[in-house]
Amino acid sequence: MKIKETEAAIEAILFAMGGSVELPRIARAIGVDEDKETTRKIIHNMMDRYQEENRGIQIIELENSFQMCTKKEYYQYLINIALHPQKPALSDVMLETLSIIAYKQ
Repeated sequence: MKIKETEAAIEAILFAMGGSVELPRIARAIGVDEDKETTRKIIHNMMDRYQEENRGIQIIELENSFQMCTKKEYYQYLINIALHPQKPALSDVMLETLSIIAYKQ
């Protein structure tokens, strides 16, 4: 696997899992379970690049695990969007169910 593909796979794993993922699990998932230190170096290179490019996300290391998360400098933007949630919309099925309930009372 090429380095860009490996980085993309690691990024996808960390994003999809949400929480922290242990290094051996990442190495096994990308097919290099015998070479955990190379996996660690690839992730550290990704961490450095995210920092250099001033991205809104970062990868953090927690003991022998890694996790993708938002940089703390951008928490205010997350708070702003969380304070203004989108209005809930009723699907067609929900509207139909409500109309039946209202009709039959």
